[in-house]
Amino acid sequence: MATAKPASPSPPPSTAVVPAANTAAAADKPAVEQLLEVAEDEVVIDFKPNAKCRADLRLRSLHPSLPVAFKVQTSSPLKFLVSPPRGAVQPLSSASLRVVLRPQQHAPASFPRSRGDRFLVLSSLSAAHLDSSASSSAATGGTTAIRLRVFFGGPYLLRLAAEAGDAAAVRLILRRQPHLLPLLEPEAAVPDGAEQWAPLHTAAARGDTGEVRRLGPDSMGARDREGRTALHVAAAAGEAEAAAALVDMGADAAATDARGRTPLDVAREKGYQEVVDVLERWELVMTAARRGDLQSLESLLSKRAGVRGRDQYGLTALHLAAIKGHCDVIALLAGSGCMDIECEDVEGHRPLHLAVEGGSAEAVELLLDMGAEVHAATRRGATPLQMAVTMGYEAIALLLRGRGADEAAAPALCIASSSSSSISCA
Repeated sequence: MATAKPASPSPPPSTAVVPAANTAAAADKPAVEQLLEVAEDEVVIDFKPNAKCRADLRLRSLHPSLPVAFKVQTSSPLKFLVSPPRGAVQPLSSASLRVVLRPQQHAPASFPRSRGDRFLVLSSLSAAHLDSSASSSAATGGTTAIRLRVFFGGPYLLRLAAEAGDAAAVRLILRRQPHLLPLLEPEAAVPDGAEQWAPLHTAAARGDTGEVRRLGPDSMGARDREGRTALHVAAAAGEAEAAAALVDMGADAAATDARGRTPLDVAREKGYQEVVDVLERWELVMTAARRGDLQSLESLLSKRAGVRGRDQYGLTALHLAAIKGHCDVIALLAGSGCMDIECEDVEGHRPLHLAVEGGSAEAVELLLDMGAEVHAATRRGATPLQMAVTMGYEAIALLLRGRGADEAAAPALCIASSSSSSISCA
């Protein structure tokens, strides 16, 4: 944790004689009281070319009764933005700041630790003192200063250092960001017979969204030796676009690793707010679809990222809207083309099956009008008509028959599924 270090007074010329009285007075002068702590000892930025790169700083007031004013300065104002650049922290409270590196075309001239980039966090009980204190001085006029260096890391720079044979840079990055180690040895043998890193894990960790999509949904079942899915890995690396692509491909956002953490838990622990936003957006989409909240859903869909996620049963937002009979939501999700009307959960239930289970003739009719397959069968062979007959929904059964559904091959008995409460045939 970074703390203020009052600067030593400038040494007198070698010919000067310091009176004893003055020396004693200087010794008796109390040091400026430390007012703030910064939780981070460096500004750690995961660098990616041509992209805004962000880092968060946490300030904590050490004063028991008065607000502490702060001001943040940088040696490179053309490169960095700080939000907010100044403010006040209430007694014994905390505040968060966001540091943004403007898009840079090339890698930093020196990394992991920058030679020229610095931050100075000034604090005082008087905001006026902050403006009167020179940035190069500390502990003047009741002002304390905390100096922070900049550390550039992340998957892009780790690969760059490895390809250049810069072992020192690789060691420094891995020392601060050990979660990036698998990027250097994705094919290495893993003890105890555990799975190796799959290609999808590697692509997710380096943020290669094109490769993630190319590998496709069939690759998403793999886990590494810590029980992490590719979505866990993308969350740990702060790769928001890769995380959104995985969610859209049907990655299980509720999956837990060997430590019981979901990808959202990992993203929150690492402080990757963009990944958190993607994963929370998926949860909000599911909730809005379940509730029939069309206004919220339209707003979420306008962001386009992370909206086609699935829960642990493979259910999508369209499944949830169908079983609840929310026709306007069904029309929005399927009509906009953002969700496949024939999407299946882990047991093969399509939205039409769940509309039947929910007993909504209007939802069944809408899905049929939109092209849903009337003879669609689950993995156990249940069709929408068989489900309607078994559940006693005569009006829905009549509607399905009118659309060509044939029950001649229906088995004698259908039973409820244990996982999603849907009907499937034995």
